[in-house]
Amino acid sequence: MATWEFPCSEPIDLRVGIAAGSVAVTAEPTDVVTVGAELGRASGSARESADADRLADYVTVDYADGRLEISEPERRGLRWRDKSLHLVISVPDGSRCSIATASADVTCQGEYGATEITTASGRVDVHHVRGLAEITTMSGRVQVDEAAEPTLQTASGRIQLRRATGDLTARTASGNISVGLAEASVTARTASGEVRINSVARGRADLNSVSGDIEVKVAEGTGVYLDLASVTGRVSSDLDPSDQDGQEDLQLRSRTVSGAIRITRAARAEMAS
Repeated sequence: MATWEFPCSEPIDLRVGIAAGSVAVTAEPTDVVTVGAELGRASGSARESADADRLADYVTVDYADGRLEISEPERRGLRWRDKSLHLVISVPDGSRCSIATASADVTCQGEYGATEITTASGRVDVHHVRGLAEITTMSGRVQVDEAAEPTLQTASGRIQLRRATGDLTARTASGNISVGLAEASVTARTASGEVRINSVARGRADLNSVSGDIEVKVAEGTGVYLDLASVTGRVSSDLDPSDQDGQEDLQLRSRTVSGAIRITRAARAEMAS
């Protein structure tokens, strides 16, 4: 593995653009930014050791004024055949990262100021984002532990979010949407997937599915206005009438065509998860 090191202890802007392979980023208390790179087959079955001079033909690493850019030259010739690039990057806590790939798995461990991740086919795993988290993939799973402003989209993959501290937008075409704790408004739409929220307490929840079930658990003590409809599916609510009287903390609107809708009360363990 070829490596690069740059002295830095303050949050940086990280920008990565590669075609295939993997990107693993760790944000942690550190006084140096590091980049490790190695080549591998597109299948991921084998990787090649190479020094920085040789890898210079495959990747460009530039750092200046708090900005780290990692990119590939335009792919031409036989030397690119079946090649993929695997990156291991370490940045200071609170850094902002923008990652774009065609076919690569992306993991971001630690806490980030903001993230913008786009991949055509690859899994995306993100730990903690203090601000805006924009993640888009065509055919891959999206998993986020915690984010303040998450916007998550995938065409044919599932979305899993443990905790949203701010407004959440999640969209899929043929994948499930699963949310642990939603502390603000939620917009969730899927064509052929399920929508499940373990705990929601305030704001507006606008949930839509064509052929998937919708299940929402409302936090204890929440006044809620319900607007529920399904063309051919069953609609049910376990909330007491008193939960829907008085001040409305939550407006819950849910629509399906052939899926069931179920509204229940969240258990304390689910509210704390």
